[in-house]
This record gives sequence, C-alpha cells and structure tokens, in this order.
Amino acid sequence: MSKLTALAAVISVAMLYGCAAPSDIQPTNQLNDQSVLAHSTQLSDSTLSAADWPQSGWWTALNDAQLNELIQRALVNSPTLQLANANLNKASAAVMAADAQFDPQLAANAGATRSRLSRSEDYGYQGNRYGTVYNLGLSGSYNVDLWGGERDAWEASVDAQRAAQVDHQAARISLSSGITSTYIQLANAYRLLDIAKQDQARTQGIVTITQRLLDNGLTSEDRLYTAQSNAAMSQQTVKQRLLAIKQLNNALATLVGEGPDVATTIQRPSALMNTALALPSELPANLLAHRPDIVAAKWRVEAAAKNIAAAKTKFYPNLNLTAMAGFRSVLGDAMFADVSRQWRVAPAISLPIFTRDLKANLIENTAEYDAAVAQYNQILLSALGNVADTVLALQSAEQQLNDAQDSVRLATKSYHITEQRYQSGMGSQLEVLLAENQLLQAEFSLTTLQNQQQEKQVTLVNALGGGFYDAPANAPQPNDQATIEMQ
Repeated sequence: MSKLTALAAVISVAMLYGCAAPSDIQPTNQLNDQSVLAHSTQLSDSTLSAADWPQSGWWTALNDAQLNELIQRALVNSPTLQLANANLNKASAAVMAADAQFDPQLAANAGATRSRLSRSEDYGYQGNRYGTVYNLGLSGSYNVDLWGGERDAWEASVDAQRAAQVDHQAARISLSSGITSTYIQLANAYRLLDIAKQDQARTQGIVTITQRLLDNGLTSEDRLYTAQSNAAMSQQTVKQRLLAIKQLNNALATLVGEGPDVATTIQRPSALMNTALALPSELPANLLAHRPDIVAAKWRVEAAAKNIAAAKTKFYPNLNLTAMAGFRSVLGDAMFADVSRQWRVAPAISLPIFTRDLKANLIENTAEYDAAVAQYNQILLSALGNVADTVLALQSAEQQLNDAQDSVRLATKSYHITEQRYQSGMGSQLEVLLAENQLLQAEFSLTTLQNQQQEKQVTLVNALGGGFYDAPANAPQPNDQATIEMQ
C-alpha cells in the first residue's frame, strides 16, 4: 500500500509539473516611473506663487456665475460624462460577475410529465400504456478554486473598476477645463472685439481729419481714399471678431451638451485669472498620485498582472463538484415517500492535456500587460513634459507681460502725438497710419498674451490632475486659504 501511495504521489507531482505554465512566456516591459522621476527634479524647483494644489471645483474661484452654471449643466448633460458613467457601470458589472464565481450555483426544478409508452419503450414490451411522472428537486455545483485563478480574475476586475472610476474623474476634469479654456477664449474674443472697435473709431477719425484737410486744400484726394480704405478694413475686422464670438458660443454649447440654441443665451464673460496658481512641492511624486490618467494606467497594469496569474492557473488540474437531491415519483407513488427520493453527487477533476489554446491565452495576457506598462510609461512621460512646457509658457508669459504693457503705453502716446500733428497740418498721413498700426499690433499682442497666460493656467490645472488637494501635515485646510487668486 505504501508503494502505491508513493507511486501516486510521484505521478501527481509529474502531472503538476507537466501542467505548469511555460516559463519562457514572460513580460518584457518594466515600469519606468522611478527612473523618470529621478530625471524630473527641475520641475520641483519651478514656482509661480505661494498658492497650493487646485481643489475640486477650482473654476468657482473665477467668480463667474455663468461659467459655474455652464460647467454644472455639462456635468449632467455632456455625452462625455455619460459615456464615462456607462463604462463605470460596465466595470462594476464585471466585478459582480467575477465575484459570483465564488458562489455555489443552485437551481430548483419541478415538473410533471404525462406520456404514452410504445412497445419499444415499455419494459414489459406491451405498449399502449400511460404514465405520469412528477419531479421536484434541487441541483447545485461548486467550482473549487484550487490555485487561486478565480480570485486573480476577480482582483483584475476590481482593478479595472478602479481604473474606470479614475477615468470618470479624468473626464470631469477634462470637461471642466475644456469649458473654462473655451470660456477664456470667449472673453479674449470680446476684448479683441473692443480693440477692433477702437481701431474702427480711430480710422474713422482719420477719415474725418483727412476730409477736413482736403476741404481746406491741405491734402490730396488719394489720401482720403487711403483713409477710407483703412476704415473699411477695420470695419471688416469688427465683423470677423463678431463671427469668432458666435463660433466660441457654439463651441461652449456643444461642450455643455445642450445644442446650439444655448449659444444665444451666453453673455460676455466676466472671469479674469492671473498667475497665482503654483506648483506644489515635490511635483513629480505628487503628480503620480494626482493625475487621473496616470493612476488609471497604473490600475490597468495591476489588472493585467492579475490576468496573467489567472491565465497560468488554467494549466493546472481543476476540481468541480456537482450534486442533486429531490423527489421523483410515478402515478400512484407518494411524492415524498422513501421510494421517490433521489440524490446524486458527482465530483470531477479536469486536467488539460493539449494546451496550445492555454499558451495562446497566456501569451495574449502577457502582451496586454506589456502594452499596459508601455501605456503607463508613455502617459507618465507625456504628463511630465506637459507640465514642464506649461510652466515654461507661464513663466515666459509673465516676463513678457510687462514689456507688452509698456509697448501699448508708448504706442498710445506716439499715436496721440502723431494724430495731433496731422490734425494741425504739420504731420503726414503716413506717419499717422504707421503709428495707428503700431498701436493696433501692440494692443493685439498684449491681449493675446493675456489670453495665453489664462489658458495656460487652465492647462496647468488639467496637467496637475485638478480637483485634488495635497496638504502636508499641520497645514491649513483648503477653506483656510485660497488655492487660486483672481483679479
């Protein structure tokens, strides 16, 4: 008997060894977060102000009621959020299905069968007999998770659900930042319209002055045509600015998800933003914890790893247990009598022999893991690069603003002096046109630079994974200090 036991043990070990997953199928990609963070120390030294990480609902600090309303409506009506909600529900259903694999399967059955037997079906070979059979019972089965494969699959579904939850947060951030950015562009379009109208008034003033000089014989008729041409061009610019405003209103209506009629109800924005949003300390490490796309990518790597573990368990023997108990009686028998009772227990062991399909499944899951790792590494690099570019753009814009403001101030003085000289007949029209064009370009550059600065603020909120708050121990709570200063 001991020899048979030893032989059975050897055979069992050999079977398990033969059913082990192939050792040559291994992932090739590795997470590069540590090496990438080691080369991102320059971001930690970049500061813009003493402000802290943006909070959830950061756009409310802009103090624009219309913007707040648009974003709140978008969070309800936007197809982007609706899709994120559907994906989250789908991931939750997958977790429920994976969790159900741990439960025993139980089914109840009941029925009655009335039949007429032919001679071939009658054990007495008489035929022409009638019978009624009643049955009532329970059947069940249970899959014994010997190697933890079902648990690995469940953990993979949980990781995927967490990734879907983070994707939902990312969709909210992307939507709110997209609306805010478009809203800032709309505010800039109105400012450019103001500049165009001011230029239109200036060009019309030059026409009036030139007409008066012409009437007094102090200039030629061609100068009047030149002035009138410039006035017509400035009027065309005004119409172009009006078109840009209408297009941005339509873009906001699309983002809100309510149709183009909403565009006609959007008023001129009142929101202004300055460079009071700062980078937190130890930015790269914080970025890993706050960027939704990075967090979601990390969860997908974890899910892929669990899927590999689950795929490997498919190579091992599996144990299933099925059972049935109930009553089965024919006409004349008592339904619940001893003669009507029946039960059955059927344990079964399955052992894979031809495993090419299992190898293919393992290779596929391993490739999906490598793809998830590569995606994580790419998202991390892009995130750090995005933050670095945005910080450089904000710092550069802040440095350029003073020069742009000086340029507008000096160009305004130059234009007024030149206009007065021309009006008195001492200057030339060419000097006035040059001064006017210089002032127009200076005003346009200043407004565009301010708009870029404001848009980059929103880009930075998005790049930092806006909607979180990262306060160190003993630090003031979010309500104790403003995270974004506006003017």
